[in-house]
Parts: sequence; structure tokens; C-alpha cells
Amino acid sequence: MRKSLLLLLALTLLLGACSRVGLAYRNLDWLIPWKLGDYVTLSSEQSAWLKPRLQEHLSWHCSVELPRYLEWLETSQQALSNRDSAGLAKQLAAFDEAMQRIAVEITPSTTELLRGLSPRQVEQLFEELEKQNEKLREEFLSPSLEQQIARRAERMSERLQPWFGKLNTQQTREVENWAQSLGAQNEIWLANRLAWQQALREALEVRRGDDFEARMTALLQERERFYTGDYLARYEANRQAMAELIVDLIEQAEDSQLERARKRLDGLHSELAAQQCQAPDGLAGR
Repeated sequence: MRKSLLLLLALTLLLGACSRVGLAYRNLDWLIPWKLGDYVTLSSEQSAWLKPRLQEHLSWHCSVELPRYLEWLETSQQALSNRDSAGLAKQLAAFDEAMQRIAVEITPSTTELLRGLSPRQVEQLFEELEKQNEKLREEFLSPSLEQQIARRAERMSERLQPWFGKLNTQQTREVENWAQSLGAQNEIWLANRLAWQQALREALEVRRGDDFEARMTALLQERERFYTGDYLARYEANRQAMAELIVDLIEQAEDSQLERARKRLDGLHSELAAQQCQAPDGLAGR
């Protein structure tokens, strides 16, 4: 069941690199209950409380979400076979919906778990987040802007390689143009991440209060409310740039590249199909 989530993550590395999906995972990955333990040492009581709820989340994801991913792959396969690049670009919107459903699913248990954190655990959480932020600053902000753009193009080329193999000259140029169009997005993205974390810190300071649930619901399910002005101003343009890049890559793809991409989609479909499971009691109607 966890494998299906990991496969979705793999897809977002390609298709959601600069979309809301990417932001959602970068902000939500540690809040999904089985990731929180990577940041906070849970007590035995907290771990015992979490275990059955974790199983329920995984069962929900496997039973309810997995069929949607299979349908997404089938639609993508058809669009790829027809060289429907615009149709493939539209598939990005489906990830927004998937991330929102996951956020809604995990909100109650995440809120309850965070409400019960001790002062030391909250301190530990932000210490770990700051360590991660420092690594991100080193990797994404310490290089010059020119180097940031070049590395952005390199990362995207690496993500595309399993799908297309070696990019042709036109595709390489499109990736470079896309990377250039984002400019100083690294700084804007990290500032936005820090703003969301600050809102989380403020919520945790009053986690015993009556409005904590509402605060966490907003943080998890209404993330746009916490975008910085700079991030919000660039969001739609960056999203459009990503969609246009996908269109251009498909239109300029050689037949052998499309065949490679089709085989990869087939493989992902087979792996996801093998993960199908039975919904536990109470999930069928959710």
C-alpha cells in the first residue's frame, strides 16, 4: 500500500516539479503521520495511538485513491499514443485534486497527533525542520543565480531521462528555456516554505486552544492562504510554463522516445494494479 504513494511521488517528480503538487508534497510529506516520526521522537503511547490510524490511512489510500491513479495512467497512455500533448498537460490538474483528497484524509489524525505534542517535541520538530531548511539553502540558494538556473535544467533533464532517454537538441533547448524562465524561483519557493512553517509554529503555540483544529485544517487544506505575495504572483506563470514544457517535449519527441514513455507508463500501471486491495469496513462510502 505504501508503494502506491511512492509511485505517485515518482510521477510528481516529473509532472509536478513546479506546480502546486510539488509544493504540496514538500510541505505535507512530513505531516503525513508515518513521516512525522522522522522529525519527532514519539512516546510509546503516541506510537500505539498512531498505529491503527496509520493503517486506516494506508487502507483508504489503497482502496479509494489507487483506482483513480490507474484511471489517470490510462488517460495519459491514450494521450501519449495520440501525441495529444495538450491533453497530457491537462493531466497536471488531476494531481491538485489528489493532493487535496490526501490533505483532507490526514487532517483529523494529524491535528490530534500534533495537539498532543509536548513542548520538547514541538521544539524538536522545528529543530529538524531548520536542519532541513539549512540543507535546502545550501543546495538551492548558495550557488549564483546562473548556477541555480543551470542546475534546475540539469535536474529536469535527469527527471526526464527515464521517460525519454537522451533528450534531442530541441528538447534540451526547451528545458533550458524553461529553467531560465523561472529565474530566482528558488529564493521565492524557500521563502514561501518558511512562511508556511511559521504559520504552523504559531498554530502549535496555541495547540490546546479551541481554534487549533480550524488552524490546522487551513494549513493542510487551504495552503493558498499562506502563499507569500511573491510566490502567489509567480504561481500561475510557473504552472503555465510547466504545462508548455510538457507540450513542447511531446511535440518534439522522436518515435523511439514516445515508445519509451509508453512503456514506462505501462510499467507504472502494472505496478499500481498489483497494489489493489480490499477496503476495510467503513471506507467504501467515503
